[in-house]
Amino acid sequence: MSLTIRNASYGYRPGQPLFSGLDFALSPGDIMAVLGPNGSGKTTLLNTITGMMAWQQGETRINDKPLAAYGERALWRHIGYVPQARANAFAYSVLDMVLLGRAAHLGTFSRPGAKDRALARRVLERLEIGHLETAYCNAISGGELQLVFIARALIGEPSILFLDEPESHLDFKKQLIILDIIERLAREDRLTCVMNTHFPNHALRIADSVLMLGGDGTHRFGPTNTVLTEDSIRACFGVNARIDTIVAEGRAMRAIYPVSLDRPPAPSQPES
Repeated sequence: MSLTIRNASYGYRPGQPLFSGLDFALSPGDIMAVLGPNGSGKTTLLNTITGMMAWQQGETRINDKPLAAYGERALWRHIGYVPQARANAFAYSVLDMVLLGRAAHLGTFSRPGAKDRALARRVLERLEIGHLETAYCNAISGGELQLVFIARALIGEPSILFLDEPESHLDFKKQLIILDIIERLAREDRLTCVMNTHFPNHALRIADSVLMLGGDGTHRFGPTNTVLTEDSIRACFGVNARIDTIVAEGRAMRAIYPVSLDRPPAPSQPES
């Protein structure tokens, strides 16, 4: 399904927008990475796009229909949301946690049936965590819990997937597993994926387009290689960086190397 944002703005205080005049469109199979410093509104952006918070101006359209044209249950049959994985205090089994993602497909007082459980097991196997089915969510690692949250979103059979920093707090291997899963969902299943990330290199690796939030209401959107440049990194993050290309395992990959903080030169000292 296509996702379109038209002339959208949001801010917590009048005259102080987190972002304003957002315009972009994504097609099935597209991956968009959202980058920006802490406090720039990355999570808020996902909340406004999905209708959990209201735009102050503008709108979200799915398949060229505004969100208001969908009932809440119908909307969540089309979209999936993967939150940041934090310590889970609830002693749900992994299977039961994943089955919560079927809520939009069940009646008000219905419970998941055999077909729902079979679907949950297929999703867990696809993410290579089928062995965790009976484990409890408060007793597994952060990387495993992140995969459980992805499974919970996928069991709803969405066409658009939103992921809030899905690879944060994970080791190198788990980060690559998550990135490979997102890329596979987009390329093979044609899901439209929107991913918040703190890692510009991850955007370079898998994203077709990038939305950079400046933290001062400004933003940049476009193809990854066009938007994610040394100059834009300096302007957005205050970091001097270099972008280079390496070839590994037959694949050319661009990588960002942070060099230094972009600090103004120290004032010259008067001669004594």
